[in-house]
Amino acid sequence: MRLHLLRLFLSLLMVSVIIYPAYSKSQKSLTAVVDKINELKALESLLDKKIAKLEHLKKQLDNQKKELQALRKQTDEYVKKKKKEADDYYANIKKQADEYIAKKQKELESLQKQIADEKIKKLAQIYAAAKPQAAADELSNMDEDTAAKILVFMKSRQAGAIISKMQPKKAARIFQQYLMKKDQLKINKQ
Repeated sequence: MRLHLLRLFLSLLMVSVIIYPAYSKSQKSLTAVVDKINELKALESLLDKKIAKLEHLKKQLDNQKKELQALRKQTDEYVKKKKKEADDYYANIKKQADEYIAKKQKELESLQKQIADEKIKKLAQIYAAAKPQAAADELSNMDEDTAAKILVFMKSRQAGAIISKMQPKKAARIFQQYLMKKDQLKINKQ
């Protein structure tokens, strides 16, 4: 649009330069008019070259823009792919770590239970070696669960002798726990 307007303006200017001397009473020489026309043609030619160069640069710029958009798309896809790979890797590592921690937690709990059972077994040996009345007095002062655990690791005859020396209500509660723990021990051994 600008190019057409510019050419129109130049054409009008050329026409006015040619026609004006005919209407004017001034003393302009024909060579001056021809020089002006040649100068305007040179300017038009120069303008055409500049416009062609600008159009060429615009095409180059458009091509570079397309290339940049393609590179941006490739980069975005690559980043997205690498992010997914990193997320998958992290999820896998986290899963493995959680499984390892759960396994070690079970092992620790099992070890703690073994240690606690060993302590209870040692206490059972100590109370089994004591006189039934002394053992009954000591076990009556403990919480019923611990007392029952200790009795489970004694021979039934020794446990019975100790329970018989306790106060009846306390003995009944401890004996009830004792029976449950004895059943659990049988189930765990199977």
